[in-house]
Amino acid sequence: MEEERGKEAEAIRCKKVRSTFLLLNCLFEFYAGITGATFVLFLYSKGLDAVETNFVVATYLIAVFFMEIPAGAMADQIGYVKTTALSGVLMAATNVLFFFGNGMMAFLAAQICLGFACAFESGTLDAWVIDNTSVSESKTVFLKKNKCLSIMMILSGLLGGVIADWFLEGIFLFALISSVCYIGISLVMMPKLEIISTKKEKRSVSEAIAGIRLIIKDSVKYCMKDKKVWNIILFNSILAFAISPVFVFWSPMLHRFEHVNYTIIGFAWVLIRVAMLGGNAVLERVKRRSFLALAITSTFCGISILGLAFLHTFWSLLIGILLFEAFLGVIYPLKETVLNTEISHGNRATVLSFHSMIVSIFNYISMLIMGKLAAWFSIETTWMIGGILLISVGILQWGREKRVWKRGKRGFLPE
Repeated sequence: MEEERGKEAEAIRCKKVRSTFLLLNCLFEFYAGITGATFVLFLYSKGLDAVETNFVVATYLIAVFFMEIPAGAMADQIGYVKTTALSGVLMAATNVLFFFGNGMMAFLAAQICLGFACAFESGTLDAWVIDNTSVSESKTVFLKKNKCLSIMMILSGLLGGVIADWFLEGIFLFALISSVCYIGISLVMMPKLEIISTKKEKRSVSEAIAGIRLIIKDSVKYCMKDKKVWNIILFNSILAFAISPVFVFWSPMLHRFEHVNYTIIGFAWVLIRVAMLGGNAVLERVKRRSFLALAITSTFCGISILGLAFLHTFWSLLIGILLFEAFLGVIYPLKETVLNTEISHGNRATVLSFHSMIVSIFNYISMLIMGKLAAWFSIETTWMIGGILLISVGILQWGREKRVWKRGKRGFLPE
């Protein structure tokens, strides 16, 4: 009887862990949803030109790059709860700076805070939910996360459009409220649900720095030595490089058509989120969530990107973009599942942060290169390059994983 009660109590605790994980992710990403469609317009309204606006946006990537691994190491060192709360504090500071700021320096400081917040959050909640449930949970919890985020993005995006028409800076006020809720829940709920304590004994500053350096060194060595994990990280990085120009240029490409205003662009943004949600639903029906499945899906995603370069009407281009986003709805939770199931290292948060840092580098380089190519040639050229690159890498990995699977099926690989 006591054993059954214990199992029931554990099942309830795991359910609460998953629910808290999903809620915290939605609250953290609420900022991206409510500001996504109007952020650039907000910067323009403050007198920034295109070059200054791009520099402000790029500052976020630079901040993430420099803080990614130190933030992950801090999560492993001081605990997931404090690191999560700190990411919320930084997100709140971001919204305060944007709400009250009125110049380039304030916006740059806000983007740095945003980058630091995302760096501290990156991998921390993922590691927390797995460490307090099980690795097998990653097969469903990350899919549910992306599904919840897609719904939240739709609702917050619509809310952001309404608020922006009334008061443009109001989007940051609502995002600030979300950040405060995020901080409160992380401090109240996460400690109650933890079964694995990540808190370490107090150390001197020099000891703490030495400990973080050791964690970083060990995690980087682990990623470099484990060929499967390194291949996944490299593949995801190339994926980010290839899809970047679609994220940057889809709205201006649609906006160039006659009679297409910002309301229509906003509606297209909602349809994009719905398409991604549809991709999540497709993945729910897929039993084999492996690196092979990721390679196959990415190959077809590359084909959709390549096809965008040859679509010259509003509706055909919109449908093509929606197809691309549906593939991403499959790819995003799939690549998280594949990576998390392969990591066996104790400092999971640092390994995940290392992955995010490498992906950020590829994404930043893609923004620079594709931006130049779009200026020299055309946006369609960047889509063709991204599509061909992803198709090539996808087919290469597809063939490699298929050979590994056949060898394993014949008994040549150890269990």
